Amino acid sequence: MSTPSQSAAGRGSTGVRLAPILFFVGAVSCCFGIAMLAPMLADLLEGHEDYKVFLICAFGTLFIGAGIAIATYDRNQNINLNETLLLLPATWITVSLVAALPFMISELQLSLADAVFESVSGLTTTGSTVITSLDTLPRGLLLWRFLIQWIGGFGMVTVAVLALPFLRIGGLQLFSLDLSPSSTKFVPRITEVVGQIGIIYTLLTALCALCFWSAGMDGFDAIGHAMTALSTAGFSSHDAGLAYFDSVLIEWIAIMFMVIGAIPFGLYVVAAYGRPDRLLNDDQVRLFFAIILTVAILLTVWRIAEHDRPFWLALHESLFMTVATITTTGFAGYDFTNWGGFAELIALLLMLIGGCTGSTVGGIKVFRILTMMRMLRAQLQRQIFPHGAFRVTFNGENIPDAVRAGVASYIFIYLVLLMLLTLAIALFGLDFRESLGAAATALGNNGPGLGPHSGPCCTFKDVPTGVKWLMAVGMLAGRLEILILLIPFSRSFWRH
Repeated sequence: MSTPSQSAAGRGSTGVRLAPILFFVGAVSCCFGIAMLAPMLADLLEGHEDYKVFLICAFGTLFIGAGIAIATYDRNQNINLNETLLLLPATWITVSLVAALPFMISELQLSLADAVFESVSGLTTTGSTVITSLDTLPRGLLLWRFLIQWIGGFGMVTVAVLALPFLRIGGLQLFSLDLSPSSTKFVPRITEVVGQIGIIYTLLTALCALCFWSAGMDGFDAIGHAMTALSTAGFSSHDAGLAYFDSVLIEWIAIMFMVIGAIPFGLYVVAAYGRPDRLLNDDQVRLFFAIILTVAILLTVWRIAEHDRPFWLALHESLFMTVATITTTGFAGYDFTNWGGFAELIALLLMLIGGCTGSTVGGIKVFRILTMMRMLRAQLQRQIFPHGAFRVTFNGENIPDAVRAGVASYIFIYLVLLMLLTLAIALFGLDFRESLGAAATALGNNGPGLGPHSGPCCTFKDVPTGVKWLMAVGMLAGRLEILILLIPFSRSFWRH
């Protein structure tokens, strides 16, 4: 992908060249072909016949991907803005189809709709699933589910930190990286930033795996659940999720790393450049922790008052549910649909909010919520003091008008799309509660829905095929900040 300066230089160019788009898609497909070798080895060591499936898929993906990349390679090729806006959805759609192949031709024999749903859910780190009897699946398939979520989480972090700010998606132009330890801005080469994020992401995953293993998980489960905890994804190797291990310690470890995954990874890079104070002094991070604390306390009081739970047990359950939902991880541990309407409404609100910008989470994002809150406060102050001048700030700096307009537009589009997706899903016979839950969990990349058939206790296996396709589109839209999927449908885009 081009650097910000190259993207800016391409803004004035007209037309869309397919060659750079195809090269990038082919190169990323090759990476997925290589990744398929890991589950192949897992099945081979286990003596399971599905190793042949992954070998065939890996060879086919590498052959086609490498062929496309070689045929379209140009060492002096730059990508302009319009091409980037097509490249991102083209890449995500392609790898979603590639990742679906093992689900279709392995022993699972999933239909096209189910396989695409599972792969999109994994790559977008949504965590919704159509697969049951996970405890009996071969390790190759389980590892593939873990891997696509881990890769998808890293992919989204790099896109969120490096591409979206320069595409001005929903006000995110404020988040171009300032990695200098001083007041002078210094943005290193894009490959250097990606490398640093990758190292941090890998080290945190390894640390999480070590913690899970020390708490009693076997090596395979520890590595797999570390991948899904840090990527805030939620897949598990057991139908019961983390509840399978019946360990409060494991759940506390999961809480810690889900929170770590929901904090902007750009801040970890900044911390590595000598500014660790930026981690807790960031406005959206502080609001993020404030939301978690407030909601956990409210749910604790609710659980004690309505269900007579002991204080420490109620606090643990409430905190786990709050973190798993707001980080859009969706780990199955406690079925909040049995806690009453108040808890379900809280869960829905947390699904919509999501975590911090520049992290692995979905949802509207805390930065946009914070900006809207401060815009509202400034507007109220103007009503009281018509001649006053009131600032809307983030981390002590004024938020430009363009950023505020982008935030307001994004939230409006998000809520409109949520309503339309809910209506479309309802056409297939789901009631309001489950239609809204399916739409919210897809668009927010959360995992479990609402209601007795698609909540934390259940899967989406039995929902109509049309609902699965709609949710897959919703997952991609939510992961790509919605506008990336909508912009290519605009006539202005092709006239530019």
